[in-house]
Amino acid sequence: MNILYIFGNGFDKAQGMATSYPEFYQYLMKNKGSIHLEQLKKDINENTELWSDMEEALGKFTSHIFDASNFDDLYFELSERLQIYLKNEEDNYNPSDQQKEKFIKDFINPFQYIETTDTTNFIKLLTEKRPVGYPDTQDISVITFNYTNTLERLLPNDIVGESNNYSNSYAIDSSHFLYNIIHIHGQLGDSIIIGVDNEEQIANEQFRSNPDIKDLLVKEQSNSVMGNTRQAQCERLIKNADVILLYGVSLGTTDAHWWNLIREMFEKKDLHIIQHLYKENYIEVPSTRKQLYGRIKRGNRLEIMKKLGLGDNEDNWPKDASERLFFITNSNLFKI
Repeated sequence: MNILYIFGNGFDKAQGMATSYPEFYQYLMKNKGSIHLEQLKKDINENTELWSDMEEALGKFTSHIFDASNFDDLYFELSERLQIYLKNEEDNYNPSDQQKEKFIKDFINPFQYIETTDTTNFIKLLTEKRPVGYPDTQDISVITFNYTNTLERLLPNDIVGESNNYSNSYAIDSSHFLYNIIHIHGQLGDSIIIGVDNEEQIANEQFRSNPDIKDLLVKEQSNSVMGNTRQAQCERLIKNADVILLYGVSLGTTDAHWWNLIREMFEKKDLHIIQHLYKENYIEVPSTRKQLYGRIKRGNRLEIMKKLGLGDNEDNWPKDASERLFFITNSNLFKI
């Protein structure tokens, strides 16, 4: 069974790291920058909650810049500030052996956290998909949108080296599982990608036709021009996945390519999706009110279907959609 994790900033937050956009914004406010960075800071204020919101705002901010070289300077200034801030957070993250052990247990078996009402459907999936001897032949891969090496610090020590099949990724082969990690937007200490999904998200129309600007700002082109194959690798992982677990991702418009591809696979094949949700003021349903499970699941299902572009009309969804969507809410999965 091919299991694919897609991690966003919520994963680092679950490790206690101050890596959210509002926290980075506070750092920017304490450190004066160039004229254009100061202007950008007024457009991307602390009320912006998600990294995808900041990237979207950066695309819109191009309407205030008319010289491509000025945008170059702004882009790399913002990138360098972000690297400095996140590197400090990464350096302060030192998980204990006990925390690593807990992470590995969750990594191998996240299904233990699936909500009770989904258990029957998931057992059916495991029966159909997993080979005899599970989990001995699990194939687990990770696409992370994070620049930090948080995952690498939680891994076992028996790293056997860089995989021949996955540039900029690691392969670990133990008696229980094989997994790979791809940082789709780059890693700290190397070039990182801050940008939008496509040129239509660049407000400055002249910049839309400027290949130099798109090398920086359009994520797919940025990966391509740097000569790596991360884009193709991640597309292959999504197409081959039996189960995709979404953790700490906002499904924002600046990564629309990935959500569109997941939607395409969900419609085309027997893909199962598990979404980890964090909801403030969430209250567990008491045993005396189990009738509420139905409306909660329908609400979660509607939310992700709309995010994936399938809309709010259930007639447009795959007929077995409800049987292939699972939710984990406010659990201790990957939380340290």
